[in-house]
Amino acid sequence: MNLTRSQASHKPSLDITPLIDVVFLLLVFLLLTMTFAEDKTELEEAIIDIELAKSSTTETPTPTENITLLIDEKGSLYRSDTAIAQTSDDLKLYLADKLLSAPDMNVNVKADHRTRHGQVIEALDMLKSIGIKRVNLVIEKPKE
Repeated sequence: MNLTRSQASHKPSLDITPLIDVVFLLLVFLLLTMTFAEDKTELEEAIIDIELAKSSTTETPTPTENITLLIDEKGSLYRSDTAIAQTSDDLKLYLADKLLSAPDMNVNVKADHRTRHGQVIEALDMLKSIGIKRVNLVIEKPKE
């Protein structure tokens, strides 16, 4: 009696074709259901006509609680969420209230390049008097 086993002629293997098909289906599903958000900075600049100063050494700020303060050519102050000029007192109250809820917030100052230097300094002084420590002066990188 012969009790020896014959070995199989092929080795077991794993077929990954169905796995690749599933990955491609997930990729197609992701691409079809993705939505693109509008850039908020374009909306802000559309409300108030501001031409930013240009610099070739710009850096993008880190994402935190941001409030944008706009200064137009005449020196009027605007919040990024409203197209109505704000008085200095109204703006102080608004920013002081925001500072209580987010003490490490950033204030981005976008001033028109035709704004007088003194008006920008007055706005920065107002921010300092409220207690805001993180102020970014926003500039635009020149188009090449």
